[in-house]
Amino acid sequence: MATAASARGAIPARRYDWREELRLDTMDIVVATILGLIEAVIEIVGALGFLERTIWLGGAAGFAFYAFYNGTTWILFFAGAYLRKRAGVIVLAAAITHLIRWFWGDPDGPLLMFYALFPAIWALLAFMAMRWRGEWSLFAITCAVAAGTNQIASFIGLRGFDLAGGVFWGAVAIIIGFVGGLIWGPLGRYLGIGLERAGVPVVEEPPGLTGGARSYA
Repeated sequence: MATAASARGAIPARRYDWREELRLDTMDIVVATILGLIEAVIEIVGALGFLERTIWLGGAAGFAFYAFYNGTTWILFFAGAYLRKRAGVIVLAAAITHLIRWFWGDPDGPLLMFYALFPAIWALLAFMAMRWRGEWSLFAITCAVAAGTNQIASFIGLRGFDLAGGVFWGAVAIIIGFVGGLIWGPLGRYLGIGLERAGVPVVEEPPGLTGGARSYA
């Protein structure tokens, strides 16, 4: 007999209520908070804010490398989306991570909240546009949107493409971020499946497709 995770196929088409993505219940908030806290610890211990500035000194090559690895910061958030089946978890978890980094003294300060919310909202909109259709492809495309717009947010915060070597190389960095997201999103889903198999309760179908009703695997 196949497990719930492996047997779950594509979700059948039905009326989709996008508002459910934002109606986080207590467990959604708990999961987002825990994952946001874990990611914040990883980024603080790794001195990510200071590391980024060192990498940016490498010009076009530095930004290309930054664009690829920076997408890994979305893996935990997308694992949370898999577990709770609400894309709003991504927005809340990203906000918590960057809020903690801000108060911990990250050099970007309050600008971190823009870096968090701009791509997270685009990821949310991508989930809404796809209406939770697909499995690996859903997480690949939505994370690609998050990682690509993450690079756009960086260039907005830096007020241009000068550090990246100009508009052309800045655009290349954005494309690399998008391509990297095609990898990191499915890894986030795979992590969610691993947590499910380890015994973490998982919502079986997105509440946006079930009128807010929850079924658990």
